[in-house]
Amino acid sequence: MEDTFNLTVLGGVIVLYSLGLVIYRLYFSPLAKFPGSKLAAATGWYEFYFDYWIGGKYVFEIERMHQVYGPIIRINPHELSIRDPDFYNEIYVTENKRRSNHYDLFARGIGMDDARVESHIVTVDHNLHRKRRKPLEPFFSRAGIARLEPALVEMSLKLESRLRQYEGKHTVVTLDHAFSAFSGDIIRRVCFNKDDFGDLFMDHPDFSPDWYNLIHNILRHFPVFTGFPLIARIVTYIPESILLKAFPQGQSLNRLKDVALQRITHVMNSKATELKDTHREVSLFHHIVESDMPESERSPERLVQEAQVLLSAGTVTTARTIAFASFYILARSEIKAKLQAELRDAMDGWPEKVPTFMDLERLQYLQAIIKESLRLSYGIMHRLPRVSPDLPIQYKDFTIPVGTPVGMSSYFMHTDPTVYPDPMTFRPERWLGAIDPAMHRNYVPFTRGSRNCLGMNLAMAEISLILAVLYRPNGLKLELYETDETDVMIAHDFMAPMPKVTSKGVRVLIR
Repeated sequence: MEDTFNLTVLGGVIVLYSLGLVIYRLYFSPLAKFPGSKLAAATGWYEFYFDYWIGGKYVFEIERMHQVYGPIIRINPHELSIRDPDFYNEIYVTENKRRSNHYDLFARGIGMDDARVESHIVTVDHNLHRKRRKPLEPFFSRAGIARLEPALVEMSLKLESRLRQYEGKHTVVTLDHAFSAFSGDIIRRVCFNKDDFGDLFMDHPDFSPDWYNLIHNILRHFPVFTGFPLIARIVTYIPESILLKAFPQGQSLNRLKDVALQRITHVMNSKATELKDTHREVSLFHHIVESDMPESERSPERLVQEAQVLLSAGTVTTARTIAFASFYILARSEIKAKLQAELRDAMDGWPEKVPTFMDLERLQYLQAIIKESLRLSYGIMHRLPRVSPDLPIQYKDFTIPVGTPVGMSSYFMHTDPTVYPDPMTFRPERWLGAIDPAMHRNYVPFTRGSRNCLGMNLAMAEISLILAVLYRPNGLKLELYETDETDVMIAHDFMAPMPKVTSKGVRVLIR
């Protein structure tokens, strides 16, 4: 009887607390004055429903709410969304304008919210982020990419050679896997020395689909990890055999951590100074280990988190863009013909004569294809909210309180029909000739501000070179196999955008 009474009391307390919380959020919260769905303002379950049960669809519900409620809306109890391209640079600001903190919801979801050991990407504090990012920048600067060009050429030759092994064999090749192996091998080359990571992904059978699946499994379950942040912490303590049966999705987090741990352990057991003595390249992580950064910033725990983020981020978005562009080059003969005509002189003599990244940047049609591919694959589709820790942000008649997360999705920027007519149509020609300045204003695949994409120069160099290599005149004869536009067009926002869940990727035969 007493147990029943206690449960009744507990249930009553929970109901009263929940009711009080909803009343506070709707009427007394600093965000109560902002327009938007009352259900979204009252509970995070509204967002969870669209992102988990419906499957990465909340970005489209946010789009609908903007159409109903206006350019600034409340999208959950704690966060705002703005849809106004003129205001984008006021959210994603440079550091000389004001400090900009990261909103740690995603970091909590993947167990990376300990400020002592966070990767620079998910570091909340503006100043600490700046300190952690600065030592990495030389490896991703334009000068750093120029130094890396021999490795990019080597990796491009490797991919072309591997694909040639399928010539005339009527074997279906999944380009998504091939490009993930390609970009994964390149980011590993940046992060670690050649001897630190063993075999290339490109050397493995079928281009290491396990690497592709590992990263995409984590991304597909992003909603459940962010909805229940404790999961990421718990899975690290569960034995692999039990985890595989009880929660197989969590296994991917552990496997990515294991990959990073193995590589960082190898780096910390070697010396960058020894590499300098033999005139070999010093990798990003050798550089950090041997730097004068505080010991806490060079701890194995923090470097493992940095490696996890760099390896996954350096693989998925670049590979997806190459696959996206490849589909349209192969599906539209007029695009392929124009590209090959432009590449004829630039790629004449390959591989003995190699164009530089700067050479490829001058090829207008190639770059138009890349821009259109990035526009419709969005870079990171998620809204990437920022927090102003010191100053309120004024948007028209609304004052956004200090400490409020506010973001804007690249999806809104890239599909604005007033800027890009017929926005869902892949049309590289829109980037040629006289360009409306609004097109450049709205083009944000690498976001902007003090937290813009660190690897954008590397990504552009990779994409430019491999597209030139694969689709040059007298190159490989790739032919689409049971692949249509729905296999590449974005249908889900799982932090990174993804096509329909039944898509098998861009598949080809090599004649």
